[in-house]
Amino acid sequence: MARETDAPDTTRELLEPWVGRTLSKLTEAPDAVNLPMIRHWVDALDDQNPVYLDEPFAATTRFGGLVAPPAMLQAWTMARPLIAGIAERGGAPREVNTKSPISILDGAGFTGTLATNSELEFVRYLRIGDRLRSSTVVESISDRKTTGLGAGYFLTWVTTFLDASNDVVGRQRFRILKFDPRRVDADGPRRGRSEKHTPADTGEELPAFDLVVTPTVIVAGALASRDFMPAHHDAEFARRQGAPDIFMNILTSNGYVSRYITDWAGPEAVLRSIAIRLGAPAIPGLVLRFTGHVSSSSKDGDARVVEVAVRAHNDLGDHLTGTVKLALPD
Repeated sequence: MARETDAPDTTRELLEPWVGRTLSKLTEAPDAVNLPMIRHWVDALDDQNPVYLDEPFAATTRFGGLVAPPAMLQAWTMARPLIAGIAERGGAPREVNTKSPISILDGAGFTGTLATNSELEFVRYLRIGDRLRSSTVVESISDRKTTGLGAGYFLTWVTTFLDASNDVVGRQRFRILKFDPRRVDADGPRRGRSEKHTPADTGEELPAFDLVVTPTVIVAGALASRDFMPAHHDAEFARRQGAPDIFMNILTSNGYVSRYITDWAGPEAVLRSIAIRLGAPAIPGLVLRFTGHVSSSSKDGDARVVEVAVRAHNDLGDHLTGTVKLALPD
């Protein structure tokens, strides 16, 4: 992607002071980690890992009891939404700081929002009763770029998640594209990358998993992750954003990656990180196929640390590509 222009960028000048600043101060999750939300997530994604709901079984594992799905990390601290006016706020659950970079970009006409990257790090799995707090710092803001969705800026922030003892339990680096939806190319949204997937010669290939994406699948995942962005349930709003239809949110995509990996690795697997890059949207009517292969394996004490290259694609191209790092009993 190239810079749109070499002329002075007054919008970027307004954004520059935010780099390195706190986007949101330490905020407390609306609820402690709880079984009903875990059950809602598991049902929405059809994740059958027994360590999330089967207490007798979980007690026999390395976890010693029930744990929350790791990909739910961000969901616990999602703010309670004010539904009225949420579309006009671009999906923000509440009114945002009028001086924040998101408000600056909205005011300059860059009202479209698309998540592009997520890197989740899990320091420890969460247990029922954990009460999280989080703080977010702006890591970087790009120059104005020309993309398939039109001119825009990439905004990256890092969120740190802490428990009641102020111990870090996880981190997330998250990147969005703020773009001007009035300038979407006539051919529609950009397609994802479609590089050929070439597994390592000696790497184990994971069985493919085909997810039939329906409106219900998309809406169920958005609700389970407490993401009320209209693009995930309102087709008209999504089309105004340049998408062909409602599309899966990145929290749900992370959840399916987690399910895909643990379905293969088993309930004793401990996910350490999930890092994905989004491309083509996952929309109703297109089957999303997950594939993967083991790209590396090494010893770490009494565990085997495995890195899996993962890909999910549909007829539009690659929905996501990335890596998952996990520890397996040796």
